[in-house]
Amino acid sequence: MEALFEQLKGYLNMDTEIAFDEFDTYYKEVLKHLDAEWQQLSEEDTMKMLFILDNLKSNAEDRAKRKSKEAKKYKKMFDRTSIWVQAMFKRLRDFGLSDEEIGQRYEALYEAV
Repeated sequence: MEALFEQLKGYLNMDTEIAFDEFDTYYKEVLKHLDAEWQQLSEEDTMKMLFILDNLKSNAEDRAKRKSKEAKKYKKMFDRTSIWVQAMFKRLRDFGLSDEEIGQRYEALYEAV
């Protein structure tokens, strides 16, 4: 989990955009981790995963709007990450966090990156 978060931090601090192959590989690593571990994620790790997924979702959405051969693949990534974002929100609420608390913690993560 921490490796995925650190990798995202590196991507967010880059001046250039990563290529489709690297984006796809990272996306698949995140989904593989979720498939195996999502029910065991701690509150902190769930928050980090929400941050990762939200960034993947917004980037996939932006790239899906472009006229490229990968646009459909990005659209599928956007759809799937959107579902996972909702699942992470539900999980955080199940931990007892309010939407306001989730927003504050998300903002703190964003500022730290």
